[in-house]
Amino acid sequence: MSERIEFYKNRSIGERLSVAFDFLRQNWKVLYKNILMGGLPIAIIMGYLIAQVTYARAVIAFDISHFLLFYFLLLLVSFINSIYLYSMTGAVLFHYDRKLLTETTGWNQLKGAFFRFAGKTALITILVSIPILIVVVIFAALIGVSASFSLSGLQGGAFISILLFIFLLFGLILVFAPFLSIVYFPAYFSGKTSAESISSAFKLGFKNWGSLFVAIILSVILLIIISIFFSLPFEIVMIISQGQVSILFYIFAILSAIGTLLLYPIVTVIFAFQYFSIVEKDEGVSLQSRVDEFENL
Repeated sequence: MSERIEFYKNRSIGERLSVAFDFLRQNWKVLYKNILMGGLPIAIIMGYLIAQVTYARAVIAFDISHFLLFYFLLLLVSFINSIYLYSMTGAVLFHYDRKLLTETTGWNQLKGAFFRFAGKTALITILVSIPILIVVVIFAALIGVSASFSLSGLQGGAFISILLFIFLLFGLILVFAPFLSIVYFPAYFSGKTSAESISSAFKLGFKNWGSLFVAIILSVILLIIISIFFSLPFEIVMIISQGQVSILFYIFAILSAIGTLLLYPIVTVIFAFQYFSIVEKDEGVSLQSRVDEFENL
């Protein structure tokens, strides 16, 4: 029998990654059994929408109405997909932490935690997305203004302004990415409300920015390497077909979406163990738990 993994333990960056993969190695069957149950139909729909969006963008006479319709549907399904994958993975982790997870654990056992997490995930995503969208709109407007100056003959200054805006936006992404990587977990594992989860992740994220940023870089490298394997056939078919849709076009688009389905839980588990480690270091969760158990004797 595999040794049980302790969640709340202060670990180095390397140890966090190692224990995350230990967890995946121990529990991949029950994790993906439940992930594929609802995730596979969503992936098939996403693959179809990806193919439609790509086709609308690739045809010689660009069909803007077709493109916008399917792009909106793709964004909607992608939102649902991310909520499902985060929440289901969180439910599996939650049951493992409470010593309730077995190889036979299924929907009936996980649905309570899943629906609770799904509601919080959706609300947190919306709350976090609003200021991000505002910033993006402001930057887009500023770049548009700079571009208009460029057309008016002020090319040099406008070009520099556009570069500064892009670098500033990239800098903001770098600053806030560690906070966003753990934003759901206080709500999942500490029983916090959505607003409290954002606040807690914000504090922990900036306090532990360096270690979280390293984990993000390593996860991005892993994502790129694995996603290439799933998306490359679709890219090749898209180039060869030259806008002509065939059955392979849809098959490889669905394969690309399945790649996302398989990758999301891995990254979620990696970031979860980042959260467990830094919250233990900062708040001593396991020590407090032992004190509570002693007082209840």
